[in-house]
Amino acid sequence: MKTLKNLTITTALVFAVLLFTQPVSAGGADSKRLDSIEREFGPVLSLSGTPAAKEINAIANLIMPGSGMMTIDLKHASGELCMLEPDTKRNMVHFSPNPEETKEDIIYFINPTDLKAAGLRVKELPKLPGELNRMEPLKWYYYDGKTKEPHHGRRLGSDFLVMAIDVK
Repeated sequence: MKTLKNLTITTALVFAVLLFTQPVSAGGADSKRLDSIEREFGPVLSLSGTPAAKEINAIANLIMPGSGMMTIDLKHASGELCMLEPDTKRNMVHFSPNPEETKEDIIYFINPTDLKAAGLRVKELPKLPGELNRMEPLKWYYYDGKTKEPHHGRRLGSDFLVMAIDVK
């Protein structure tokens, strides 16, 4: 895994060097390609410092082929992107690609089975709101699996502990 991470960092550095050392002709194909890269990866390119680069690479490693995580596009239901642990399908995290448009920028869905066995009274937690943007950030909610879950746009059939983080 360390070799893969080093290869990813090295590839990114080579790409950056090639990108910024090649002449760009005004209005040409190179200029259009650079504009496209800046539009798609602008937030990543604007980061500075080693910790930021390491965090981005850590997240990228989670969704690389062979990582064990599944990525699911839920833009049709909630505008979110999902990373799902595929073995049990009972733990996932959602990300909003447009955090300025929601209070629910990052949403954790956690399997409550072990916590219930340890005595957590999940039914005493607030019920997960049935609509988007109704969660209070950093507050845990309980979803019983029996109703439509708004971030997925459907009934999930399994219960979850759910918490949102508001980044912007």
